[in-house]
Amino acid sequence: VILRGHSLVEIRVRALKNIRSKLDHGLISSPDLVQEQTLFINLLEWFNFPEVPMQEEVLELLSTLSMVEKHTDVGAVEFLTQLSPSVEPRLQTIIDSIFDHLFHLPIPPPNTTHNEQPASTSQPVRGYFQQNKPSQTDVAPPRVSVNASVRCLKFSVFPWLALTTTDRHILSSNESSLRSDSHDLVRTTCELLRDVIMQDFPAEIFLQRPSIVQHVAHPLSLALRALACLQQLCRNLRSRLCFHRDPSFCSAKHDPVSQNSSISYAQEARGTQRSGVTTPEDCSPRPSVVGRTGQRVRGDGQDGDAASASSTSSQRGAPPGPAPQSPLLQPGLELPLEPDGEDSLELQVQQWNLAGFGVATLEHTLPLLRTGKLKVLQQVLELLVEVLALLGESVAPELWDEFSLTATELREKLQVCMEILGDIMCHHSGMASSKQPESSLVHHRLAYMGTAVFTIRLLQTLLPVEKANENLPESAVTAVFHLCLDTPFSLAFPSIHESAVAYLELSSSDSYNLYRRVSRAAHMMEATCSFIKEGDKNWLELLELADQAIDGLPYHQHLPIVKQCIQICSYLWKSAQASPLLQMESQKILLKLLSHPLLPVKVETYLCILDVVKECLGVQNVARPASSVYAGVHFLLHSRVLYEISAFGLQDQAKEVNSAAKDVLLYLLKGRLMMTASSWARFNEALYPVIPVLQSYAGSADALGNCILLISRVSDDQGDGVCSPAARLRTALRLLFNKQHTVRSTAVEDLLPHLTSPEGPKSSRPVLDKTVLSSLPSIYVTNKSVDIKLDDSSRSYLKVESVNKLYSILTSETVDMVLRRSAAEQLVVVLQGEEPDAIFIILSLRDRLELVGMLRKLVYADPSLRHSLAQRSDFLITLLRGNKSPSHHVVSPYCTVLPPYSDLLAMRAVREALQFSWNQAWHSGTEALLKHLRTSKSHAPEFHADLVLTETQAVLLRVYDVKTGLQDCIEAVQTASSHSEVTSALTRMHLYLLTDRLALKVTNNCSKNALQSLHWHTPVERFLQVCPACPQDEKLLVSLVSFLNTFFKQNQSDCDDNDLRWLAELLIKQVPSSSSTPVPLCRLNLFWMTQGKGEELQDVGQQLQRELTGLFNTLLLRLTSTSDRMCRLLSGPLASELAVRLLQCLRLTDAPRFYGLPSLERALRSMAHATALTGWSTHTPSTEPHTLCQKYLSGLLEVISSFYVEWGGNSMSFMGKGVTKNAVICLLHLSHEMMAQSKDKDWMSLWSLGQEQSADEPSAAQLGLAWLIPLWVDRDPEVRCASLAVGTALSSLQSGCMALLASCQNISGGLWATLLNILLEKQECSMVRREAAFLLQNLLVMPMPANAEEAEDCVWQSPCVHDEGSGVSLVGLPALQALLYHCHFFDHVAEMVCSCYRGRYAFSLSPPPAHAQSGTVCCQETFKMSCFLSLSLSFSACRAVCGSSSSSSHSTVPRVPLTNSLMHGVMKLAAQVVPDCSSIHSLAFSLLANLSVSRDCRGLLQKSNFLQHFLSVPVPRQGSKGSSPAAVTLSQWLQLLLSISFGKDGQVMIVKLHGAVELLADLAQSMLGENTPTALLVLHNICFCSANKARVLACGKAIELLVSCLDSSSLEIRAVGVSALWALLHNYQKVSRFQVRIVIGTRRNR
Repeated sequence: VILRGHSLVEIRVRALKNIRSKLDHGLISSPDLVQEQTLFINLLEWFNFPEVPMQEEVLELLSTLSMVEKHTDVGAVEFLTQLSPSVEPRLQTIIDSIFDHLFHLPIPPPNTTHNEQPASTSQPVRGYFQQNKPSQTDVAPPRVSVNASVRCLKFSVFPWLALTTTDRHILSSNESSLRSDSHDLVRTTCELLRDVIMQDFPAEIFLQRPSIVQHVAHPLSLALRALACLQQLCRNLRSRLCFHRDPSFCSAKHDPVSQNSSISYAQEARGTQRSGVTTPEDCSPRPSVVGRTGQRVRGDGQDGDAASASSTSSQRGAPPGPAPQSPLLQPGLELPLEPDGEDSLELQVQQWNLAGFGVATLEHTLPLLRTGKLKVLQQVLELLVEVLALLGESVAPELWDEFSLTATELREKLQVCMEILGDIMCHHSGMASSKQPESSLVHHRLAYMGTAVFTIRLLQTLLPVEKANENLPESAVTAVFHLCLDTPFSLAFPSIHESAVAYLELSSSDSYNLYRRVSRAAHMMEATCSFIKEGDKNWLELLELADQAIDGLPYHQHLPIVKQCIQICSYLWKSAQASPLLQMESQKILLKLLSHPLLPVKVETYLCILDVVKECLGVQNVARPASSVYAGVHFLLHSRVLYEISAFGLQDQAKEVNSAAKDVLLYLLKGRLMMTASSWARFNEALYPVIPVLQSYAGSADALGNCILLISRVSDDQGDGVCSPAARLRTALRLLFNKQHTVRSTAVEDLLPHLTSPEGPKSSRPVLDKTVLSSLPSIYVTNKSVDIKLDDSSRSYLKVESVNKLYSILTSETVDMVLRRSAAEQLVVVLQGEEPDAIFIILSLRDRLELVGMLRKLVYADPSLRHSLAQRSDFLITLLRGNKSPSHHVVSPYCTVLPPYSDLLAMRAVREALQFSWNQAWHSGTEALLKHLRTSKSHAPEFHADLVLTETQAVLLRVYDVKTGLQDCIEAVQTASSHSEVTSALTRMHLYLLTDRLALKVTNNCSKNALQSLHWHTPVERFLQVCPACPQDEKLLVSLVSFLNTFFKQNQSDCDDNDLRWLAELLIKQVPSSSSTPVPLCRLNLFWMTQGKGEELQDVGQQLQRELTGLFNTLLLRLTSTSDRMCRLLSGPLASELAVRLLQCLRLTDAPRFYGLPSLERALRSMAHATALTGWSTHTPSTEPHTLCQKYLSGLLEVISSFYVEWGGNSMSFMGKGVTKNAVICLLHLSHEMMAQSKDKDWMSLWSLGQEQSADEPSAAQLGLAWLIPLWVDRDPEVRCASLAVGTALSSLQSGCMALLASCQNISGGLWATLLNILLEKQECSMVRREAAFLLQNLLVMPMPANAEEAEDCVWQSPCVHDEGSGVSLVGLPALQALLYHCHFFDHVAEMVCSCYRGRYAFSLSPPPAHAQSGTVCCQETFKMSCFLSLSLSFSACRAVCGSSSSSSHSTVPRVPLTNSLMHGVMKLAAQVVPDCSSIHSLAFSLLANLSVSRDCRGLLQKSNFLQHFLSVPVPRQGSKGSSPAAVTLSQWLQLLLSISFGKDGQVMIVKLHGAVELLADLAQSMLGENTPTALLVLHNICFCSANKARVLACGKAIELLVSCLDSSSLEIRAVGVSALWALLHNYQKVSRFQVRIVIGTRRNR
């Protein structure tokens, strides 16, 4: 009821009481309730109902449930946090206890891990081995530790690793050294951590015990050392992440050093946990370590630590003693895991998760970005690259939505880091713009560039864009804003800049709008430069650019574009055939220029127009009668243009504008003689609408006034027929408003004919007295100003009915005139208020209006009325005494309102952004701009001075442009006169590469590609060809080699081939040395021996060793991975020379304490790279390959002896494990090289490790390969895999098999049991089990005796087992059969097959989007399946396994059961129509073919109807390749049928398949071209069964095929055909006469 959240409170209360009662009486328990997943949620929902009874009981039940299982992922914390303030104090106490339970870590049961149940004891059974039946499913590999309730982490913590006392002491000692006040001690400790400890200890150790990391990050005074340590740790952590995710090494092995065990547990418990082969009751110890006496140290990771044991290296001289039978640890050996003095659970609580480590590293590292040292900046960026990758792997996007403690703490720390980054960016940006030396400017710009790229990449990795507004600190927003304005940065890193803009848009709308304004301004500048350059653009595009250029004038102020625009307009209007669209668009541009708000633009426009007019209409053109130059002014002959000039140009306050406007109009008005008649008419037509405006300038004082007055008085006979009588009348009337009396008098003269003319044909001529005539010139002259404002907004409150009444009074003839006048005045008031309805009524009757006041209002409100009345001459005469309203614009209709720009230009960042944009566009690219800055000697700017780049900006631009910056660095290296100059230049080059790596730049646009286009080889060669002579030389070489290493690692592509060839040839080339003998460069002192030198020299030498080995490793890897033939040829000599030099590093002393561990670790890592190349020993002219391999083997065995044997074999300590792993990998490579290069020599004996001679013994016995066996059970899966692979390589020779067999004699079960134990251990990783399978396959190749008689004469007496109970000993195949029986080998295979089959289809049929873990499991299962099938195939080939051989002496050996599950599983894998793993499909068929020799297996094939699938196999087309999937599948089926057909029951099974005989005949017929078609052999075999003869003889295809075989050119095919035919006819009575004839013909042919 509670689960469903019932709505009735009584029912919920009753259900709650029921649960409480059952809990109190023990009928149910808390774990039972936990199984109901929704109970906890619905108990929380209890408080959301209107009635909430029994609050205390509900909270107590919640507290009980929270003690059993955490429920933080359902929002319990947030819900209870909001609930707590609203409940009583006593209930708040219960809520607090729930919080305690929710945040308390679970405590695992003793002696168990998180993924492990307590070990159960198993009863011993009699026989050769413990018969541990396999479980039904393999143990799933452990998943990385991620708290399900913390969704903000993709990856939390690594599996816990316990430490020995020795390891804890080592870490504690180094931690103490890091706390020292001695800088020298801290520096050497950092070097030791980086070169040795971090190479030996798994990286997660330093997160699980973070004190060392905390102290490494603290000493900022030793920044370089600390940064290098942290960088190494980050790389190791990434490597460990890949290792844990690698399906090949994915393991659930319960190794106490890699699981969460806190104490050691008894050997008996461990023995019961292992699957596969173990000893009977006593659990015999694992393989012993060579050279140890007393307690035999075990090979399973449970042995004691050698460092605390009393044994010394002198024990190597003692022969191995007998193995003790007691599995318990002996007194005096330390416990392998943490003792009681250290609380493992407390340590696990205090450990760092991966995200916490990354953020802590950021907190300590980011302040170093402010540094003034390029080298520190370089190492900081190198570290940040690694940290960023770790954060991306560990932090989930849910971080910003989750409110768990982990998420809150992580979020707050990240916001602090973002704030720090914002401050640092602002710091470097400000410093780069101040007055500083060039070197300082370059440094700050490089630091800003790297910090900016990292900041945006950090945001991209961790902060979704949509969350930026809520989580991005203010300083970071400011920094991002300035970054968006950084134009050179946007060109260098376009993708980073794009992301920065996206974050700015969602984090600050104001800043983003400001950025958009700047972007638009920059775009206008670019358009301006494009317009200036013109190029091949079409006219429409050019006009569009011109329009944008004009809009950008407030920013670039480049006035020459005005002249260019005027010229374009003039050109486009010259021809009458010009495009009207282009003319209109150009006119818009012209009008925009004429009315531009900026005075300099307007002045320039009018002056340019005046120049054009002078050029076209000037007197200089009089001598050219046929000239068409006058057409250049056609763009002005338009009413809109003339109106703009007349209305606003003439009255402009600027003298330059109005003066130029007057001159332009004067030239046009006087240009009749310079124009054609059509052009003059065109001008008059355009001038006509403008005359009302021009008349205001009519007068006799200047030339323009006289011209205007002249055209105002033009009569019909003098005019051009353009002006109508009404127009001339209006012209004369307008002159009455002129200021000059003479002009008004002239107007009266023009008006007198109109005033004295009769109004109609019946009216008489009016008579005007002298008084009236004398007052006419001043009729519109007033003594005081009159307000003629018409847009009064005062509102009238009269209703429409009132307006109608007023109008009726006004028009009534019977109403007194006084009332009518009053009504008219009130109507004027109504019109003044602009009542919509009232105006509409009056306008509808406007023809009958006579009052001037109302008329004034009406003509103002209705333009159409105004224009229609203006055409009536009689009406104009009537209004002669009236007033006149203005009819032109107060402000130019073409004037554009400029957006605000002064605020932008006031910001330094904006000004610089616009400067860069302008200059980059002006010079058509950054490259040309930089060339101009470098070569230009002139100080006269080509454009506005505000746009000229300063020297500081020029320096910053050179830094931003990658190619130019790198060229500067190369020149600095070439011309350097000191070490510091070269080092600084190399560091700058290095920073370019690192910044590219952070920015994820593509190959075509990266710094590396730019560098490859420059000549950089020669400047750096001199530092690679001369031996360093002082510490400064060595430091310089360190910088160079570090740069080269980064160069070849980054952005790998085929473009690197030239550089690879250059460096490889340089390293191999003979160069002169101080001696008379030339020495290859790679033989120089690349591995300086630091003993006996001062601390500074030792430090530099170690750095140089580190960088050189890293470079050689990278170079070898690149040379072998390229497709360039010359590079691959050079890789061999380089690997050989390097191998010879590295061999000198193996000249070790007896005791490990005297070894130079840093040098040795690096040398072995380089050896692993050098020896990985096939034929690495064949390119040394001074040393034979076999000799070089022998020296390598001797040195490597000495290392193994010293670091593995002497230290107690598979000890628990991590110290020296890096040496062991790399040495084993080198031995693996060496084994393959010796097999290839020492075929004719007895090299197997060289792999035996000899004991040291003691004083008492004249000679020492050989230990053989006993040193190899403990490595097979090392705790490191890579060591286990590589050492088993060494065994596989050695076992390819008979002598190797014999040596391995002899080395395992002291192990119970011997070599076979050991390998089977490894193979069948389900918790082991796939790679290790695969190598064990390969080694077993090699052992199976050895000839095994089938019985006791054969064993007497057989050299290979293996395997050999002995049953103490019965006293029976078995050797060879019977012993192998016994081993397989007792270890349930085929049960394991069957289970594996079924599991693989189920898993494969589960993954393929699910909706998956699957987790990475699921894909890992699937890949791992497939890998293991391939190994098991391969080995099963080898086992099944043995006749003892298949049951084909029997002997009375084997009666005590149980027969190996081939279970139904195995057969069914293999058949399912083989029956897949489209195999998703071809190797497994092929192995499945091969295994079925081997197993089908057994009658039982053939019976299973028949019962399962498996063979029916053969009939539906697709037949490949004729002529198709044999390697096609269809051909391969068919071949596998035929091989299986051939194996089945060797038995009579199998022959019957094939024939019973309906259509099988016909199909076989067709297939055989199509394959007759082969030597002996498999289908023909199957058909041949089935002919020998008498039960099949009738069916075969009835098949015409089959008979014809067999007969056709008789004519084959192949003797073998003819023999097969004859044999089949004789078999059909032999002793068969139902043969027809035709068939007898065939027999006769056959005999004749025979």
